[in-house]
Amino acid sequence: MSSDETAPYEALARIIERELELVRTRDYDALSELKSQRDALIASLPATPPASARPALQRAALMNKRVEIEIARVREALLLEFANVERVGRAARGYSPPREPLRHVEATA
Repeated sequence: MSSDETAPYEALARIIERELELVRTRDYDALSELKSQRDALIASLPATPPASARPALQRAALMNKRVEIEIARVREALLLEFANVERVGRAARGYSPPREPLRHVEATA
């Protein structure tokens, strides 16, 4: 089998490797654009890959799992950051002066 037949599978593995980098750097705009490329590439692949594509597909599967793990890690970090912002906000509100109730002005006729 020629390298031309395995080239799309190598490209898929490289795209997923790039996705991993983008998730790590939280570049979600570039990640979204890359996902479109990935979807188009996958749509162009035959239903049954050639046997020679196995190494590239195994690498792609491994990279995809790493992307999933990294997304979970980033999600956890974002949740912790959000919880910290909430905690700091509550502490800051505790130091603010008490608010006086708003007084309504009644119209006189």
